[in-house]
Amino acid sequence: MPFFDNKGVKIYYEVEGEGPPVIMIHGFAASLEGNWKATNWVEVLKDRYKLILVDCRGHGKSDKPLDPAQYGPYMTDDIIKLLEHLSIEKANFIGYSMGSRLTFELLLRKQELFISAVLGGFALQFPDDKQREATQRGFSSWIDALKTKNIDDIKNPAALRFRQVISAYKNSHLQNFDALAAVLQGGFQNRGESTQTNDQRKDSIKKINVPVLTVLGSDDFVGGDKTLMAQLVPGACHFQIQGKDHITVVPDPKYHMVVRAFLDYVNGTS
Repeated sequence: MPFFDNKGVKIYYEVEGEGPPVIMIHGFAASLEGNWKATNWVEVLKDRYKLILVDCRGHGKSDKPLDPAQYGPYMTDDIIKLLEHLSIEKANFIGYSMGSRLTFELLLRKQELFISAVLGGFALQFPDDKQREATQRGFSSWIDALKTKNIDDIKNPAALRFRQVISAYKNSHLQNFDALAAVLQGGFQNRGESTQTNDQRKDSIKKINVPVLTVLGSDDFVGGDKTLMAQLVPGACHFQIQGKDHITVVPDPKYHMVVRAFLDYVNGTS
């Protein structure tokens, strides 16, 4: 089984197909199997592209540290190490939800690694102090829900629904709730340590000069402005799939269609 090591943490990945490289990064509590293979993405793209599917640390078949300090920036470092491990200088990136956030952070930090970026289930947020406090409370309730051993003990309705949804994922047998809680905690701490103001972050986004596509379902619950990324990045585009939410949009053929068309255009493979 293909693994690589990043400072003692083993990261699982798979490679399918031939052609321009495409790094595919799944959502929170999911895996490469559940997010990409079970939803037909690999079959749709592998005839023209070399797909590099990765299980993020804390997920799937990768190692699952329980220390929140093992997440945060280490999750994007893993992607950089994977490219180095496979001797890939530049790639297309497809992220979904958490995978889009990781792709976005990497795009701001290491734009030279990108041919293009597809951000699914993702919206930009520029929160004020009150909104940050509300987000922190929400994250804390989710973390508590993941750490609770008996689901019947979760009294917060939103946190209970969160726990129920991720428990129903196709790869639930691979989940470690304590590790997932550490992922959330480490990621939130990292966002809280950002030294950029909202205006500085917007200026950084406006300097992105690779092709960017954002895709969401019209009924997606994700917070933020769904079209703002496409408004700020020069030449970026946005596609919305009617009647789909954060979960049901992933296997939708229209999502497959628009991403394949975007990749074909960017890579000249049509």
